[in-house]
Formats: sequence, C-alpha cells, structure tokens
Amino acid sequence: MKKRKIIFVGGVHGVGKTTFCNEILSNFNIKYFSASHLISLEKEEKDFHNKQVGNIPGNQDILLTAIDKYLRNDDWYLLDGHFCLLNKNNEITPIPYSTYKGICPSAILVLVDHPENIYNKLIARDSIKYELTLLESFQKQEIAYAEYIKDNLNIPYLMCNTTEVQDTIFSFIEGLLL
Repeated sequence: MKKRKIIFVGGVHGVGKTTFCNEILSNFNIKYFSASHLISLEKEEKDFHNKQVGNIPGNQDILLTAIDKYLRNDDWYLLDGHFCLLNKNNEITPIPYSTYKGICPSAILVLVDHPENIYNKLIARDSIKYELTLLESFQKQEIAYAEYIKDNLNIPYLMCNTTEVQDTIFSFIEGLLL
C-alpha cells in the first residue's frame, strides 16, 4: 500500500503535540490536523475536554473516513493523535492497529516529556488532575505501541522531547519532505 504524505505526531494528552505542530508549521510548507478535530468534524461534536473515550474503534473508523474526506494525497500533513487512549473506565487502551494501517503514514514522531510536566500542563489547560503513575504508565504504553506500529508499517520513527535540540527534529522532517 502506498504511504500517504502524513507524519503522525503521537503522544499522551498534555505532552505538547499542538504547540509542537504549530511550530513545525511556521518552519515547513505542511498542513496540520488533529485526529480529534477530524473526528469531531465528522461527528459534529465540540467537547473533547473529557479524555475518556467510549467507542475507541468506532471513533477510529470515523477518523479514517475524515482523512479520506479532508486530506489531499498530494499535500504533506502533520496529523496529531494517539497510540493509546483512556477508555470510559480510565484504562489505557491501544488504538486498533487497523487504524494506522488505514492512515498509512510516511513516518511517526512521538513526543515525550516528564510526567510531572504533563501533569502540570493538563491542570493548566483542562483543569484535570491525573495520578502521576497513570501518566507515566500511559506514556510508556504510548511509546511501546508506537514502536510496534512503526515496525509493522516499516516507516521512519523519531521519539523526542520537544525541549531537545530542534535540529534533529527539523532534519528528520526535512528528510521526509524531500
């Protein structure tokens, strides 16, 4: 299957995906969507402050429909999303592998940060307090599943903390866009 011109930017809630993607936009000729925004366009929902998701597989089917509808094959995109989500029981749940096979990204970027920083960002942004142990476990599972996805799709992968040297991140993206 032909890879789409999508760089999938993953990471747990509050890691800084939106800020990171907006910074990339200012440096590259690339478009940006978040998976949650594409899902909300199709479902016509507006409230995504609650991080618990009831129908994870159903939402991913909606995401794939939205990608086909809103993303053109000849443009490059950053698509921010997750590899795992919290279900209605607040359990960390991997998103079905079929979702990534359907997205067919050209590369994966996984953003990470110290759980304490993520905790503080979530409180400031959403007024939601999570246990640090949950955030730590969530991030570990997010990374492990992202690595599984990149291995199975056989695509380039970079894990980084956005506070790290940007040259590495920019070089990775430039290499993809050429």
